[in-house]
Amino acid sequence: MMMLKGRSVIELTNVHTGQKEVYEDTNLVTEAVMDVLNTNIMGILYNNTSFNNSSGDAWKLPLKKNIMGGILLYQNEIEERTDNIYAPMDNPLIGYASDDANNTEDIRRGSRNLTESKVVDGGFRFVWDFATSQANGTISAVCLSNTLAGRGTQYANNYMVRLGTYSSVHSQYSAGAYRDNKRLYIGEGYRLEMTTYYNSTQATLRKYMDDFLHASLVDRPLTRMVLEPQEETAIELGHYPLYTHYTGGSKDGTEAPYSTSSDVRNYLFHGADGKWYGIVRRDNQSYSYTSGGNDYYSHVSYEWYMDTVDGNGCKTQKIVVPSGISEFYSIGMSGKWLMCYSGKTIYRIDTTNVANIEVVPGISYVSSNHLTYIVDDDIVINGWYFLNGEPKLYVRETPENGAVSWGRSQLSRYKTFALREWLWRTSDNYLYKELYLYTPYLATINNLGTPVIKTADKTMKITYTITEE
Repeated sequence: MMMLKGRSVIELTNVHTGQKEVYEDTNLVTEAVMDVLNTNIMGILYNNTSFNNSSGDAWKLPLKKNIMGGILLYQNEIEERTDNIYAPMDNPLIGYASDDANNTEDIRRGSRNLTESKVVDGGFRFVWDFATSQANGTISAVCLSNTLAGRGTQYANNYMVRLGTYSSVHSQYSAGAYRDNKRLYIGEGYRLEMTTYYNSTQATLRKYMDDFLHASLVDRPLTRMVLEPQEETAIELGHYPLYTHYTGGSKDGTEAPYSTSSDVRNYLFHGADGKWYGIVRRDNQSYSYTSGGNDYYSHVSYEWYMDTVDGNGCKTQKIVVPSGISEFYSIGMSGKWLMCYSGKTIYRIDTTNVANIEVVPGISYVSSNHLTYIVDDDIVINGWYFLNGEPKLYVRETPENGAVSWGRSQLSRYKTFALREWLWRTSDNYLYKELYLYTPYLATINNLGTPVIKTADKTMKITYTITEE
């Protein structure tokens, strides 16, 4: 069987003395390339895909053009496993480069040396140059990646690249067919849905089986109105999702839903620990006067609670929030944190200690469906991929042709791909599916025997040779 092998040579040259340092290493080739070539989620790759100005199979082959055309330089070593295809987001990215010259002011990005990069016997030799101002820092790992990953996202590029799309027949779905509590599991072949209603104290957890990895004869839509769940569990919350509590008068001590609508009001989000979390608001109303045989009440205060749904039960805990907040809007989960916002301020609530509610520093919420969406049990807010409650990787927005009808759009990742399903509403409603390539994967992992320290008085040349054996 044909195997890929790689070798890197890093040359540092002091621009003042001409002194050279040379570091040579070999690498591990991961499963990322085979994942890109062999995975076809829902058969969408057969449906007129395009990438980086190429379409059909041309966006994949030859490998040197797109699939392995970029390079990523990391501060810390990366565990060498063939199934380790993404670097930890808390591993600083010191530099990167693509298949072209860096014509931006991005100081982490280098340039492809088009003269020295060429086909060699049994493979290809990539050469990248970094100026004195570029990729300065300690470099412990050098990895080949997708050519777009090598351009970074500081200037217009996007790590989440849409390859292809699929849409259902028009008017097949109602506006309630997609909400922001869907949780997709591509590999395991099922999805979970936690549904709550304004006028009910019960939540319903449904499990639907679906095969995402293969094309199918029929459309299996994302909607409880068409699919029959294989499992369905009713969970008593002990309260309405939003509710009013009355004090005094004929309603003394009673509670009622904030809205009498029977519509869905989903507020629970799936966490990585398998539990569901959400924020509940209680509007405290006090008796004011009676007129015409009716009692009238006035707003006194809001109280806030966090729900934790675990198995068949719900635990509700009171939380103390900053003063002046009249509504929290749920966004999603990030590790142990339930992420939410009010106005432009993003908050994180510690699900293991509800007394710990914090303002996320350095980022303000901007309402946009293009910039905020769920990825598995994680959240992207305003283009920033969050890790344990903190913005770590700027992936920019995902492209859209319209507005998500309800809540946040949901992506589920499988190896190097991500699938998004959402309801697109114009004059009617239909299901819209998009397949993405998540580009900063690791096609190779090359931990350096000795870390390279690149400083502003040195240029750097990286020669990376990939051959078939």
